Amino acid sequence: MLNIFPDLLFLQILAPFILRIALGVMFIWIGYSYLFKDRVAAIALLSNKWPKIAKPSILFGGGFAIVTGLLLIVGLFTQGAAIAGALIAMDALFAKFLYKEFDKVVKYSKMFYILILIISLSLIVSGAGAFAIDLPL
Repeated sequence: MLNIFPDLLFLQILAPFILRIALGVMFIWIGYSYLFKDRVAAIALLSNKWPKIAKPSILFGGGFAIVTGLLLIVGLFTQGAAIAGALIAMDALFAKFLYKEFDKVVKYSKMFYILILIISLSLIVSGAGAFAIDLPL
């Protein structure tokens, strides 16, 4: 099948760049909401099931999401950050499917986390793209 716009194929290196930046912004947003907006509710909800690890797990999860987002935006260790992003998305999906009460903390929809998982898996395979510190060997 022929491409409709074959003259635009020289820009294909920008596709992973756009995905990387969008995913990085999403992870910073998720981490910010865990650390600042919904921290009290998340800690209170987790304290019912796991009282000793509630606060450290929320702080670690939010910080982990922010660091993952920053690494993706900068383009440093992109494949490792994409693996971390896939793990974050799978963790959120696991929480949404198994624990219905976590809907108060994990506010985004299942489709949002599935999209994050797919973009993360795509970045693992495609690499960092343009304007990244990571370069293919």
